[in-house]
Amino acid sequence: MIRRVVLWCISLITITLTILAIVFALFFKEEFIPEDPPQQNTILQKVTENKELRVGMLRNLTTLYIDYRNPNVVGGFDYALLQKFSDKLGLKLKIIFANTLPELVEKSHEGKIDLIAAQIKGYTAECDNFIASEPFHPIIQQLVYLKGTVKPYSFDHIKGNLTIPKYSSQSYLLNNLTKEYDNLVWNESDILNQEELLKLVVDKKIDYTIANHYTVAIMQRIYPLLTVAFTVDDNWSQNWYFPKSQDHSLRDKFNEFIKEAYLNGTIQKLEYHYFSYMKKFDYVDTQKFIQAINKTLPKYQEYFEIYASENELDWKLIAAMSYQESHWNPRAASSTGVRGMMMLTKPTADSLGIKNRLDAEQSIKGGSIYVKKIIDRMPTTIPAEERVWFALAAYNMGIGHLWDARSLAVKLNKNPDSWQDVRQVLPLLSEEEYYTNLKYGFARGYQAVHFVDSIQQYYMSLVGYLLESELRQKHIDEKFASVMMNFTQE
Repeated sequence: MIRRVVLWCISLITITLTILAIVFALFFKEEFIPEDPPQQNTILQKVTENKELRVGMLRNLTTLYIDYRNPNVVGGFDYALLQKFSDKLGLKLKIIFANTLPELVEKSHEGKIDLIAAQIKGYTAECDNFIASEPFHPIIQQLVYLKGTVKPYSFDHIKGNLTIPKYSSQSYLLNNLTKEYDNLVWNESDILNQEELLKLVVDKKIDYTIANHYTVAIMQRIYPLLTVAFTVDDNWSQNWYFPKSQDHSLRDKFNEFIKEAYLNGTIQKLEYHYFSYMKKFDYVDTQKFIQAINKTLPKYQEYFEIYASENELDWKLIAAMSYQESHWNPRAASSTGVRGMMMLTKPTADSLGIKNRLDAEQSIKGGSIYVKKIIDRMPTTIPAEERVWFALAAYNMGIGHLWDARSLAVKLNKNPDSWQDVRQVLPLLSEEEYYTNLKYGFARGYQAVHFVDSIQQYYMSLVGYLLESELRQKHIDEKFASVMMNFTQE
């Protein structure tokens, strides 16, 4: 009996302890095991939550164009690419400008920008604090001197003051070249950029500088005396930079965007739109155009501004078009019967209510109205920024031939809504193999291509020249006034 009682007690105790163990285990699991820490948002998520992409950029003509009449309106290759990236993310693009790279880096350290749209490889003290995007947009570095002075064919022939921007890609290149050229010396300016140093070459304040070929091409159309001596490096590409951290989400998203932009042709189209004028540089023609801007354009600029504005056009584009047509000669005429500043035919002038084609104001008015009418006839499938090039081609050779070129583009498996593709097709309109099967027949399509290309070049020269005359020298003078020129001998 006693034994049974003892066994029963032991069993009861065992059951009780088991229940207590289970309860304790459950309690411990629920109350004492710490929860996982909350997941941190990625940089991409934070940028998305802020609803804006903050980008740091240096002020220069290559990366942006500021309409000198509307200083808050910006554009250019870099800006356009950034706008497409921010649109893809569904974000507002906010550009934060700086005059120097150290300013941009400081803003990044302060958390005021999400990426730097500038090359920082030359800023060796800060390189380890940033991570680069995948390379895109090839760049050639060129040594520039003044036409009429002795041309150097290599760094061995440098005799004079070679100055480059401090912390720049040019500084990075030269530091690497010291192993090859023992006597290579140069100065570095911590306040002037590539464009401003090119201006100093023109002003004969320095003998040489190094700049990328995009900047050189822009500045040559403003200062045609600038001449390329030789290529310093042709194996360079654009990179943009992100603050270094273990989170690469924003950079990875940008790299993904760049890859897609190459595959779908976005980058190629932007390069053509902003840099197609670089293919040709005619020193004599550019010099004459600059002289005409100063001497002839002021007589007619008001007309260009008024009638371009009435037709929602850029007056500088209409002025460039008029220069290509008549060199701003109101009495210009050709054997084909076209007359005046805008070279209107008599039937076209009559249809527009223009009574005197040789009157500068009437001609500019008629030409502006006519260009607008043609633009409005362009299919909406053509990108808005490219319709003007199609319209200018139609202005030159007739809209029927443009329709033929678009139809031929389709037959040749090209995109009829891409100016790059149609531009390649236009010269075929003069070849019997093709024009005999086209509705409107033979056309000198190659002339239309030349017409558009020339207008693009004159337009770029005019835009750049007006920017220079209005802003550049004032900006340089302000820099010199606030900070004495500081050259650090290397």
